[in-house]
Amino acid sequence: MSPRILLCITVYNGRAFVPQTLASAARLTSKAATVDVLVLDDCSPEPGWSEELAELCGTYGFTYYRSPRNLGIPRNVNLGLRAAMRGSYDYVIVSNSDVLYPSNLIDEFLKVGATEGVGSVTAWSNNVSIYSLPNAAPDRYLADQDVVDWVSASVHGHFSGSLVDIPAGISFCILIPVDVVRRVGLMDPVYGRGYCEETDWSLRSKALGYRVTLAPGTFVYHAGGGSNREAGLLSEGLTTVPQNEAIIDMRYPQFRDQVRAFESSGFMKTAIQFGTARVIADAGRQFGYSIEVGWLPRSGADTSMVRCVMSPDRTSSITAEFIGFVHTIELGEGDDPSAVLRELFGREPSGVNVFDRGPSAESLLAQADGAADRFVYPSRV
Repeated sequence: MSPRILLCITVYNGRAFVPQTLASAARLTSKAATVDVLVLDDCSPEPGWSEELAELCGTYGFTYYRSPRNLGIPRNVNLGLRAAMRGSYDYVIVSNSDVLYPSNLIDEFLKVGATEGVGSVTAWSNNVSIYSLPNAAPDRYLADQDVVDWVSASVHGHFSGSLVDIPAGISFCILIPVDVVRRVGLMDPVYGRGYCEETDWSLRSKALGYRVTLAPGTFVYHAGGGSNREAGLLSEGLTTVPQNEAIIDMRYPQFRDQVRAFESSGFMKTAIQFGTARVIADAGRQFGYSIEVGWLPRSGADTSMVRCVMSPDRTSSITAEFIGFVHTIELGEGDDPSAVLRELFGREPSGVNVFDRGPSAESLLAQADGAADRFVYPSRV
């Protein structure tokens, strides 16, 4: 019998972004599991929004529940965890309402979640604390369903089935086996309106021997902080709640050292390098690439293909950019940059722009032999 999953989406206001999240959830399919969606409206005060949300959920066939009073994030999440236990689900996914899910989310979550000893699986994202896959302008480039599907398929090609053990999970989009919930318990309401409750839960699960993991084979776009700032939960300039951080420090005095040890281990740095490199390589093969040679960075470049930027001198690296992702391609001594790019992308460049003179520029122009657009300016400014 295929496993049953309950996707719990927590909502507080969010008329501007929740509909996109629900439309994304409605697309989720899996050959390996059945998925039900529960939308938990934490007594949104925005006039008329709860009625609109209930109607939207009915359109998609989602279950909708509005709390009679505002509970805060931990208690609202607990409603979903309890619903998963009462409904005898195998897994529960807790999710924010400012995300876009990729089409491979469920199957990749299950693949990692079925690993021996795993107690939770956090999705990879542009905005997932210290585990993020960096992007220079996520709201500009990644807030699009097709883009999210493409990026997730790209990292899936490298990381499918892989996991990274992390210090604590992030409940912006996290899968938990329901049997683990039964043993570990619910989120602690001591964290009030929210923040740090999933850290506390993760550390409690670790104390019982469960693995807290990240799934780099699936990528979820996360805007982050929208409802919480609107509700006054986050102060200006802060990404967490200091009072709740103090509770974590009191309960788990070794946690900060564990986080620092994880950061210094290089696990995430390596994963980010591999993930970004895969996105850049796939994009160049599928959409093409341009080469730009110049001393100064230039804005307004074509974002429909990979942009490869190098200095006019004998360069030791090439900076490759695509929809906010940036990857540095290191060159060995004597490497021909254009040959390295042709081998990486399996094709000729779609355009070559030379803005400043130098050895690399001259070599590139000689190879272009008139086939590329040339914009040659004085050597240095």
